[in-house]
Amino acid sequence: MEYIKGKLSEDVAKKMLGSYANALSYLLKLNEINLVKGLNFKIIGRGKNKGVSVPDISPSDILKLVVNNWNYDISKKIIRGLFKETEKYSSGKEANNVMDVLIKEWESLKFGGIQWPFSQGDFDGFVQRINAENADGFVKDEKVKVAAVKYRRIKEINTVRNDFIETLIFEKNENILPTLNHRRGVDFFIDGVSFDQKVAKSPTNQFKAKFKDHWREQAIKNPALVAEYLYKYQDEGRFGADPRLLVVYIDEDISIQRIREIINSTDLNKPLEINFSFKHKTQGEKNYKVSCFVILLHN
Repeated sequence: MEYIKGKLSEDVAKKMLGSYANALSYLLKLNEINLVKGLNFKIIGRGKNKGVSVPDISPSDILKLVVNNWNYDISKKIIRGLFKETEKYSSGKEANNVMDVLIKEWESLKFGGIQWPFSQGDFDGFVQRINAENADGFVKDEKVKVAAVKYRRIKEINTVRNDFIETLIFEKNENILPTLNHRRGVDFFIDGVSFDQKVAKSPTNQFKAKFKDHWREQAIKNPALVAEYLYKYQDEGRFGADPRLLVVYIDEDISIQRIREIINSTDLNKPLEINFSFKHKTQGEKNYKVSCFVILLHN
């Protein structure tokens, strides 16, 4: 967990701004408000740029300037403004129109309900199951082709929806500071605390097995329990016990309008406190306590 209200490290500054260009844009915006200590300018003296002043700073020093001039309240406003200039934000704002097109295309292909044809990483298993069917080879080929197209299109639909969700989250709370170039581990800072956004297709197979036919209603009534299962049964190779913003699909065919309703009604000011145990392969079972937000997407 990172906390940035008081001070900022170079590592966190890099995660937040993502690139030299973003960091420079941030410093120039900061310089317009309050002269940045250590940001010098030089005059370009050739060609069409003759007389133009540019920052006299090397890439190796730029993060040091960001850290040395860090002011959370001022920086939050600047970085939120820079986020509004990103392609991801534009995509989120256009999601209504784009989603309408994608859904109409899906319907025109007569694919039925929007459901995954096979789980991520199980394409080999899916093909083996098709091959085991008592059917003509060309029929099997067609099933694989349709499934592959469905998979690609659902990934595309989810990218649009995820950009839309991120935009709604950003706009819901002025205390949310997004990172400008997402890297694993940090997507948002909420009231100065780092949160990693995770999108889950379901509350886990273990949750469904425990509650059987009632898993859906149990998930909707118990977001904290859903969070516990997602932490408890995460893949060890990507294990984390840091604060997360969990977006969980209870229904895959949820509309943009319904997503807006759910996020508008979700409290993104006070996180849930989750206790969970995790059985590590080498360390054995350990207990953890984390803060997280849970957004359950359901019809």
